[in-house]
Amino acid sequence: MAKKKQPAGPGSERPGQDRPNRPTTPKPALTPTNSRPIPGRTTETPVRPTVRPTAGQSASTSDIPLATRPVVWWPLAVLALLGFVLYANTFGHQYALDDIAAVSQNLFVKKGLSGIPDLMRTEFWHFSNISLGYYRPLSLITFAIEQEYFKDDPNISHVINAGLYALTGLVIGALLQKWLPGQTIIAFLIGLVFIAHPIHTEIVANIKGRDEILSFLFISLMLLSYWRYLETKQSGWIVGACASLYLAFLSKESSIVSLGLIPAMQYWFARRNVWQSLISLWPFLIVAALFFYQKQKMIGTLSGTPPVDWANYPYAIEKSQKSTTFKFLLYYIRLLVLPHPLVYDYSYNVIPSGSKGDWMTWAGFFTFVGLIWLTWKGFVKRTLWGFGLFWFFVTMTPGLGFIWLRGGIFAERFAYAAVMGFGFVLIWALQKLLVKESATSTEEQPAKPVFARYAPVLGIMAVVAGLYSFKTVERNRDWENNFVLFNSALPYAPNSCQVQRHVANEWIEKGLKDRNKADSIANVTNAIKPKPSPEQIKKAQTLIDSNIAHANVHGRWALDHLQQSTRIYPNFGEAYFSMAYVFQKITPNVDSAKYYYKQTIRAANAYAPAYNNLGVIYQGEGIAQNNAQKLQLASYYYNRSMVVNPAYVDGQNNRNNLMKATGLDVKFLPDSILNKY
Repeated sequence: MAKKKQPAGPGSERPGQDRPNRPTTPKPALTPTNSRPIPGRTTETPVRPTVRPTAGQSASTSDIPLATRPVVWWPLAVLALLGFVLYANTFGHQYALDDIAAVSQNLFVKKGLSGIPDLMRTEFWHFSNISLGYYRPLSLITFAIEQEYFKDDPNISHVINAGLYALTGLVIGALLQKWLPGQTIIAFLIGLVFIAHPIHTEIVANIKGRDEILSFLFISLMLLSYWRYLETKQSGWIVGACASLYLAFLSKESSIVSLGLIPAMQYWFARRNVWQSLISLWPFLIVAALFFYQKQKMIGTLSGTPPVDWANYPYAIEKSQKSTTFKFLLYYIRLLVLPHPLVYDYSYNVIPSGSKGDWMTWAGFFTFVGLIWLTWKGFVKRTLWGFGLFWFFVTMTPGLGFIWLRGGIFAERFAYAAVMGFGFVLIWALQKLLVKESATSTEEQPAKPVFARYAPVLGIMAVVAGLYSFKTVERNRDWENNFVLFNSALPYAPNSCQVQRHVANEWIEKGLKDRNKADSIANVTNAIKPKPSPEQIKKAQTLIDSNIAHANVHGRWALDHLQQSTRIYPNFGEAYFSMAYVFQKITPNVDSAKYYYKQTIRAANAYAPAYNNLGVIYQGEGIAQNNAQKLQLASYYYNRSMVVNPAYVDGQNNRNNLMKATGLDVKFLPDSILNKY
């Protein structure tokens, strides 16, 4: 009777390779004593098959160490060096975008080492008067250490970011080789996609992005440490993995999604079954529980309270979170494949919200369903592309969840870790299409060397990595400072109310410098003793008029962008604030300044600087006109700035100085006085 053919088990194929459909020709087995490698030919080490206990054995496969998989060091060195060199042109850059709030305006960071205890018990955006529930003290602590020893030197911070990114390349290079034994080239190319990808510029070139760098770095160290535990069964590696996870949490809470990567790594690459893989999570779940307990105790919340903000949370107000999530999925996939153009801001209304009648929403929905189905298929077959899709969905969960749950905006930083999943799929596809020959030799046709077989893939990846690297270096230049960054976004995001306001604020800064220079010239001229000559006065007046003219031009340009910003978003309080500031400081018009500050309060009643600046105007008028009611208004508005933002230092100082000079501490005023002026 013919024997039944035994089906191949899930461990019988290497991850990333499909089972052959054609029958194989039986070959005589070689005895171990006569089997020797053919000199000059490179072979790839197959994945060690799962060892199954025989009948009567009580040991489970989880108790058996994996064979130690060696690591070739040259790919690690190349990835680390490339990661550092790609961002070398950020050295010398200034603070930009969120660097200001995270470093320059964070009073605890400015304290240096003495501010670290405060950083451990405050939210990330503590000094920005918003409670998003973000507890990420680790990156802020590193900024405080830099402040202690290097003061305000952003160059040091940029070098450290590049160094951490290089270290990330080193770690993922080792991790990928552990996962893909004997496939050094494939592991290297996946790491190359990650390191060279231009979408990472927002993270590495922006100092504040260190929270994302640290989070992914410690997640990678956690996975590598746990793999070493699987190889050695030494408990010290478990401790190291748990410590790495805790540091990842301190960097960014969204590291919680990495818990899904631990069992996936074991299922795909250690060939464990799903149950064994899930059981191994218990020490990491304890670490997660302890961290979130710490977060609750330190900042008093786990979720925070997102503001009602059209600029940054528009889809929550429009109640289009779910449809827009599917639309965003397409945008993320497009930027992974073709990372151009890159924009630092995607706030209202760069990407209009999704809807039932929007074809991109439906395209995103069917793409989502299709990718989920492919991920399941890849999971069942343990394919390389299946792991890549799984990694993509796990690491994109925070970014897609940000829109689904909070109605927040699109951001390149959310795709930072997802690039690795894209790398798996891309390299698998190139290998499948271009590498046809088997690694084993026959009597008729000997196997080609590895580099010869992978030459087409290496050639294409040289082009891709070259283009990615060129785009990365080019994009880094945009992060030199705020003026360059904001203006670089205008051609690609003209419908962003935030970009328009940011550009306007840069023109305001230039206008302020012109005004200050004019005032300085006037003061120097007036200080000449016994008195300035007519020639000196004439020369000074010419310079003063020139600087005031420049200030007026810059103020006009600022107002143009601000008006465009409010056309995009009519209730944009911060844009009205900037308009008021132009009229207060650059092209003086007190009535217009007061009008737009009040417009700011109407649109954003928790914006403390508007109250404070109104107080400054009323205090100046009260002193000049000897008007007691205007001094009362000044005291009232200073107090209001402290009510809406107790951490707002300018309001506290102005209120205290006015109270010291006049004794006024007005907390309530009748509408008759508030509306009179």
